[in-house]
Amino acid sequence: MDSVIKRFKALNHGDDYEENDARFDGVKLKEGTSAKLSSLDKLFEELKISKESSAKEDLVTEPMKTESYLYKDYFNKSPIDFPWEKAYEKGSSLGPDFYIDYENIFDNVANLAEIEEKLELHFRPFTCVMDFNCRFSMYELCLLLAESRFDPSSHPSVVVKITHPSAQVKIHAGGKISSTALNADSARSGLFKVIRILQDLDYKVDIMNFSKNIVNASFSMPFKIDLDLMSRRHVVEVAQNRSRRPFITYTTENLGVRFAVFPTGFVLVLHSTSHCETREAIANFLPILAKLKNGYPTAEEKLGQLVGDISYKLFWEKQLEDDKEGMLLYS
Repeated sequence: MDSVIKRFKALNHGDDYEENDARFDGVKLKEGTSAKLSSLDKLFEELKISKESSAKEDLVTEPMKTESYLYKDYFNKSPIDFPWEKAYEKGSSLGPDFYIDYENIFDNVANLAEIEEKLELHFRPFTCVMDFNCRFSMYELCLLLAESRFDPSSHPSVVVKITHPSAQVKIHAGGKISSTALNADSARSGLFKVIRILQDLDYKVDIMNFSKNIVNASFSMPFKIDLDLMSRRHVVEVAQNRSRRPFITYTTENLGVRFAVFPTGFVLVLHSTSHCETREAIANFLPILAKLKNGYPTAEEKLGQLVGDISYKLFWEKQLEDDKEGMLLYS
């Protein structure tokens, strides 16, 4: 420590200048009050800023001004706070209406791709998920199971290809097994087929939870839907509860497929068992929606941004998938 102190004493600092000091013989400093000021003090003097005032300014901070959005806390609240008034605001058409033959939507195969693009028609794969109280070794499973693949760089699960029926099963190390197929029966059969194979391999797989997706497709009409008129025209098929959900449900009579219809024109297809059934239900439902036109959606609604920058389409799809007891649909 003494050696460090001696080194600092040996340094020549202009701020340590004293008269009659032999260390500064031959060194001339400017006369006046500024001669004994450090470079930092000179800088403050040139800028006409005192250190006291700058310190006070550092301590005083103004609160940040936050913009107030009418529905900014909507997604942290209950579904009761859905902005119905905002949903009924009418926008303007961005161009001439694209002609869609709603009576024969899937008949003309040549225009089908363009029509599906205009309607933003998206099909969901059928999935079944089971949770087990068992832990799996990924590398061990990949060696034991035929037609399996484990690539941790792309997905942290063992992927098993099932051919009869055609399905893809993913086994996670934590005990979750999911099956994906083109219809609900294939997804369920593929899942149970893998479970039986695991039991034959002496894995103790005790089922803790079973679930399947209920959202099978979605599309957006190029116009808004008059839900009040729809409720009056289809009393038997329509159910609504504005205190719990921002959509009405329409149940088909012969197929049992259910639609969740939003006032913005966005529609979710629920409880289907195959893509053929989904297409048939949509084909029967589109002519009904075509007679309920209620203006055009706004620019925010076309992007799904009814509230801030959060997509209400994805939000309510997730709400329905998480609603295992059906409280949103049947209450």
